[in-house]
Amino acid sequence: MKVDSRHKTGISLQGNIALIELNSIFQFFDYATVSGELRVVTDQNNASFFFQKGILIFGALSRNSKRIGDLLLESGAINASQLAQCLKIHNQHGMRRRLGDILVRKGFLKFEILVDLLKLQAREAFFETLSWKRGMFFFYANQYPSQEEILINERIDHLLLEGIVRMDNSEPGKN
Repeated sequence: MKVDSRHKTGISLQGNIALIELNSIFQFFDYATVSGELRVVTDQNNASFFFQKGILIFGALSRNSKRIGDLLLESGAINASQLAQCLKIHNQHGMRRRLGDILVRKGFLKFEILVDLLKLQAREAFFETLSWKRGMFFFYANQYPSQEEILINERIDHLLLEGIVRMDNSEPGKN
């Protein structure tokens, strides 16, 4: 396996989520107060989570069920015209400039609203991965997200509890 060049120290921990469920991995990170990046790779999607001393500070999916532009439209924070204008700029820059940053710089969106929705998106990424039953996980110790990322500060035990409640409520026949 080729190790990502960003991860100079190599893989500290890896495994199959069919054998070790992600909720167990998250619990271990909470108890061990680890710092680093957890990558989860499946056939359908990939996830990347960063932890600092057992606290989730960033999370993202390769393919979100709802992209940030969709979330901003649904929340009423921006309108379709503003989104289209900023997506055009985003695409002209080869998607190197972040859509949220463009919206804020254009004055279409308050930074605080962007932060709140990005935190929501990170939490949703965490909850989605709890249902993944196949794939591999790779943990890289002492890795941190890029400085341009907006960080969250979420306790894993609280997220796991909320995730379990969500999964119980989504099962057929449960109310």
